[in-house]
Amino acid sequence: MKEYNKDLIKFNLKSSKEPNVKTQIYLIFNFNGNRLRYYTGKRIEPKYWDSIKQKAKPSYSSVISLNQFLKTTANFLEDQYNELDILKKRITIEILKEKLDNRFNTANGNNLFESFEEFLINSVNVKANSTIKRHRTTLSRLKEYCEKKKCRLSFDDIDLNFDERFKNFLIDDLKLTNNTVAKHYKTLKAFLKWATERGYNTNHEFQKLKAKQTEGEIYFLTWDELMKILEFDFNNPKLERVRDIFCFGCFTGLRFSDILNLKQENISSDTIQIQTLKTKGKTNIPLNQFSRMIYEKYKSDETYTLFQSISNQKMNQYLKEIGKLAEINEPVQIIRYSGTKRTDKVVPKYQVLTSHVARKTFITNAMIRGMSTEVIMDITTHNSYKSFKRYFKIVDDHKKDQMEKVFG
Repeated sequence: MKEYNKDLIKFNLKSSKEPNVKTQIYLIFNFNGNRLRYYTGKRIEPKYWDSIKQKAKPSYSSVISLNQFLKTTANFLEDQYNELDILKKRITIEILKEKLDNRFNTANGNNLFESFEEFLINSVNVKANSTIKRHRTTLSRLKEYCEKKKCRLSFDDIDLNFDERFKNFLIDDLKLTNNTVAKHYKTLKAFLKWATERGYNTNHEFQKLKAKQTEGEIYFLTWDELMKILEFDFNNPKLERVRDIFCFGCFTGLRFSDILNLKQENISSDTIQIQTLKTKGKTNIPLNQFSRMIYEKYKSDETYTLFQSISNQKMNQYLKEIGKLAEINEPVQIIRYSGTKRTDKVVPKYQVLTSHVARKTFITNAMIRGMSTEVIMDITTHNSYKSFKRYFKIVDDHKKDQMEKVFG
């Protein structure tokens, strides 16, 4: 392999005070009074870098492949420059940078975004559609980040510096809450772990990525509010169907996705028998007088599923209309954190009604009315007792409130 002109092309490390922490390797090309600085996509610990020879030291574990990569990259750039010069074409930093971008994008057959797409494809048969949809949103956020920052993203780029920049982008540019940021980080780390297990990624810095999640409020309907919605005459078939789907969740603890996936054959002998989509857990849920009433209303030999399909977005939209008509107006507080900024507002409860409130309503009312935690967890297929800690405080506060109302 030919030697490139080291007077024109050099390789430098990004400044770092930590000799044992990998840092970025930059290509520097000086031409016609211009200076191109380009990140090679490679990293190395400063202690393994020979700054005089501008290459990795023999003690570095991947010394041959890294040095060969740097040499090939330098030769490519020099050849591109010479070709443009011979043809008397315009030479700018932007033109040379674009040529390097194209080279890296075509040379990296298994780059980060392509690997992420493979991760999504391989998840189809093992994860719920809603989970894959969330994962795809994370991929979109990464692409938006690269577009905004005008950068390429490789596995080697995932470090604490990326952590800081990406987090700032999600919070400052996209105005996302801390909990939404934490969900993106959970997906990103799951993908990087998957990529590492398959040998696509050798950078373990991703394990240091952290995003703090704040405990969200639990919104639920009291028993009186639930009965009010159940018995309300909406005089609108569409709203009544949405109400019935929602109330069925309030009386069974099933997730919205499982309710819509519920087949006629899943219910027999007054019992729902189902394997949940999210956790794949099997559960038997006895019908009670309220869930039985709704079931009897919709059971049919002519349809495969019990309820007609509706999108979660439309469901949530109609639920707010239902809550407003039924006058579910108790004030509730919405608290959101974005970085260190806290936003706080009070709204009528109907504004926070979503399909997921049904499941929380079931759990909370079941606990208030005396059902054991073990039975509730079996019905809802919760594997962790930790997630139920939040409900104990809600139940205790409710009992205290009811004591005050009754006895003063």
